[in-house]
Amino acid sequence: MHDFDEVDDDALTPEQLAERTAALARTVRETQQNRCFGCENALCGHEALLNVVLGSKHRPRCHTCLGEEHGEAPDALVERALQWIRRRQCFLHVWRDAGQQEHGARDDRPDCLFAAARQGDDEQAANATRPDAHDPNDDVVASHEHDAGDQGCGDLVLELRNVLRELAPGDVLHVRATDPAAPIDLPAWCGLTGHTMLRHDHPEYWIRRRTDR
Repeated sequence: MHDFDEVDDDALTPEQLAERTAALARTVRETQQNRCFGCENALCGHEALLNVVLGSKHRPRCHTCLGEEHGEAPDALVERALQWIRRRQCFLHVWRDAGQQEHGARDDRPDCLFAAARQGDDEQAANATRPDAHDPNDDVVASHEHDAGDQGCGDLVLELRNVLRELAPGDVLHVRATDPAAPIDLPAWCGLTGHTMLRHDHPEYWIRRRTDR
């Protein structure tokens, strides 16, 4: 049994990294043999890996159903998970292998997951030019505040985990974090833990605590 999130890839020898990557690839293949627990559609290799990353490999879902389960747009969830994947060699290798096998290209943003997001970006750009365009997240009101200062990601997420545990499900936490990596690390961490990043404009972040527990 491999705990893929227990050890940093950079701490592994080349042999250990190869073994870990092979074990992850096997886990992804096993996960892909299942259909989406929500809509019963077949899973692509990228979606199978997403379920490993998000801890749902035993009840895997397609990226659309994963978004619904986590309460956010599927493309946003996938993008956050991808930022996490790209910082871990074995996960990135398996992700790109899935692209090679399914699309003939080792593209980090394959069409099977990002085509709708690209279309949405075009529509959003068009809407932004309209006078009545309005982002509902501009109205986010936080019930709690937390100033993390310049804490690095490791210490920051550990502290946020403890802070969010003290909040009621669904409460919104306004976080101020000046660490340069926060724009990538915090949204990815939210996507992986089930909390929702409602809005972020570095160094300000608004996080809704997960509602299931």
